[in-house]
Amino acid sequence: MPGNSAPLLAVRRLCKDFGGIRALSSVDFEIPEGVLAGLIGPNGSGKTTAFNLVTGVLKPTSGQILFRDIDVTGNAPERNAELGMARTFQNIRLFRDLPVIDNVMVGLHMRKGPGFWSTVLGLPRAATAERDIRRAALEALDVLGLADKAELVVGNLPYGDQRKVEFARALATGPRLLLLDEPTAGMNPNETADLGRTISKLHKDLSLTVLLVEHDMKMVMGICEQLTVINQGKMLAAGTPHEIQSNPAVIDAYLGRRRDRKHA
Repeated sequence: MPGNSAPLLAVRRLCKDFGGIRALSSVDFEIPEGVLAGLIGPNGSGKTTAFNLVTGVLKPTSGQILFRDIDVTGNAPERNAELGMARTFQNIRLFRDLPVIDNVMVGLHMRKGPGFWSTVLGLPRAATAERDIRRAALEALDVLGLADKAELVVGNLPYGDQRKVEFARALATGPRLLLLDEPTAGMNPNETADLGRTISKLHKDLSLTVLLVEHDMKMVMGICEQLTVINQGKMLAAGTPHEIQSNPAVIDAYLGRRRDRKHA
C-alpha cells in the first residue's frame, strides 16, 4: 500500500442528520493515493450516505472532507469533479438511444466543452475542442475494451458493457479518484466477476485511486486493498480484507450472531 504522507481523501468526524434522525455519526477514514478501497456495511448501515457526502450529493451536518489537502466539505458535485473526482451511480445513467461514443462525450462536454457561444458561432476553437473530446472518449473506451463498439446504440449492449460505458465516461475526465456506487448492482455472477477484473485492471494499469461501495463481498474481498466498515451510522472497523474477514464485530454485524459468551 502506498505510503504517501497525506491521504488523497480524508474524512473527519463526518455526521449527517435527516430531521431528528442521525444517519451518520463521527465517521473517520482515509484513502491513500493509488489504493483500491471499499466502503462496506450491512443494509441501512449508512455507507451510501457517507458516499453521497463525499461526492457532494449530500451536505454534511458536521465534520470535514479533505481531497488532495483541499477542504471540499459541502462542495457541489460539479466542483468536486473539477478537482478530480469522478463517480458512477448504482442505477446506470446513460442515454439509451444514443451511440456509446456520444454517451462518453457528453460527460466531457460538461467539463471541457468550448462553451455555448463558441459552438453556436462555429468558432475554430469549438471544432478543435470537439476533436479533443472525441479523442479522449475513444481512448477511455479503448481502455475498457469497447472502442470497437463506439458507434453502437448503448441500449443494445449487454448490461455489463453498459456499466463499462459509464466507467468510460467517468474515466475520460481524467480523475484522481474514481468513486463507484454499487457497480455490480443487477449483475449475474459472471458479469460481477468480469467487472471486478475490470476495476482491478483500471486500478493497476492506470495507478488509479478507487473507492467503491459494494454489497458483493466476494468481489470486494478479492480486489480491495483496504476496507472501511460502517454499521448503524458509525465506524465499525477498518483494515485489510483479511483483517475485516476475521473481525468478530464485523461478523456479528453481517451475520447477526454474537460470539459465545459464558453465562453464570
